[in-house]
Amino acid sequence: MRKLLLLLWMSVSVCEMVYAQQAADVTRVYYRLGYRTLDTLYRDNYRALQRLVHLIGDSWRLREIDSLEVWSYASPDGSMMMNRRLTQLRSDSLVAYLVRRTGLPETLFRKRPDGVGWGLLRNMVAESDMPYREEVLEMIDCTPECICNEHGRMVDGLKKRLMNLRGGEPYLYMSKHFFPDLRSASAVMLYLKEGRETQEQGVGKECDIKSDAPSPTGQYIAVSDTSGQTIPDAGTIDKPVGTNEMSVGQETVAGIAETEPLHRLAVKTNLLYDVLLMPSLEVEYRIDDRWSVNLEGDMAWWKRKSKHKYYQLAMISPEIRYWFKTREPWHGHYIGAFVGGGWYDLENGKRGYQGEGVMTGLSYGYMWPVTRCLSFEAGVGIGYLHTKYEEYLPESGGHYLYQQTSKTNYIGPLKLKFALVWRMWDLNKKKGGMQ
Repeated sequence: MRKLLLLLWMSVSVCEMVYAQQAADVTRVYYRLGYRTLDTLYRDNYRALQRLVHLIGDSWRLREIDSLEVWSYASPDGSMMMNRRLTQLRSDSLVAYLVRRTGLPETLFRKRPDGVGWGLLRNMVAESDMPYREEVLEMIDCTPECICNEHGRMVDGLKKRLMNLRGGEPYLYMSKHFFPDLRSASAVMLYLKEGRETQEQGVGKECDIKSDAPSPTGQYIAVSDTSGQTIPDAGTIDKPVGTNEMSVGQETVAGIAETEPLHRLAVKTNLLYDVLLMPSLEVEYRIDDRWSVNLEGDMAWWKRKSKHKYYQLAMISPEIRYWFKTREPWHGHYIGAFVGGGWYDLENGKRGYQGEGVMTGLSYGYMWPVTRCLSFEAGVGIGYLHTKYEEYLPESGGHYLYQQTSKTNYIGPLKLKFALVWRMWDLNKKKGGMQ
């Protein structure tokens, strides 16, 4: 009877471990130095997050997610306490993003803010040919992160010794080549319920589980992120990661379905100018995460026969923009520098002004999405305008009486915008494809 009960207990335990141990995928996003908020336009964050959102959504619809773990790290920059606090805030920001985009309850997420990612740093050093590599590895392996005196005050530690090693040369090398990848990178790991092959879901390759790893309810299983760097388990965060831990590699995201569009091109019309019967057309091209170029053209070509009354105007204005505080592509603030020129013929039936002008100035605006492909943009431009024009009086029979030539220099508002934006050219489709 005892043997039967023992066998039954062991069977239940094994089933529970298999039920929640399958880690389905890992992805990694990065934060800027000292930042706690998630910037979707930094590095490849946008694509990584879209892949992850679709992965989670597919798995959640099939009721296969058991839990999700969010690991966050920092580089050695800053104090130990600040880094631990920073990684906590970064975990919070990533979880909030995923909850908002997927609709999953926050209770499914396990946050693992681990401060400085010494284990990840060791892997980077071991795979590099940096100067004094063996000395750095030995120091990481043998030196505690914090060394305190009898009063509990920190007097030494791993960071301090690395900074002093060989006059700081190895530390400067790591700061330049390794810290950006360490810096607040967060990894997300999914544990799926047993019963389906993940490749049939379009999720990607299943992770191999470390043979000697306990269940997720105790120590956490270590797998690698999409860069091939191994995530250490919770008990060895400040220790080197063992070589027997398995890796997922780049193939984990190979089979993920098409993600939300990342548009490179936008076509716009300024609704304020359209109301003034001056149709406008703009084209903006996004160079990278922060920079874009914009070309604006406006034209009104109206006249009334009753003693002329011309309303003719044409303008073209190129602009370069820098985007900041962006939540996602085409969503956030920008500042720009523009130049422009045009010609005009304005007449009210009594006096006319015909000439041309040039301008230059600075702009500020904000864009926000309203649908999958449409956005609104509000902005203003302030700068300098120089124009030279001829004044005339309209006469009967289609004749004009020249009065004088004048010049005007003006400093102040030059542009006012509330535009409808159509975002196009989906970068997630094949090259050359248009949405």
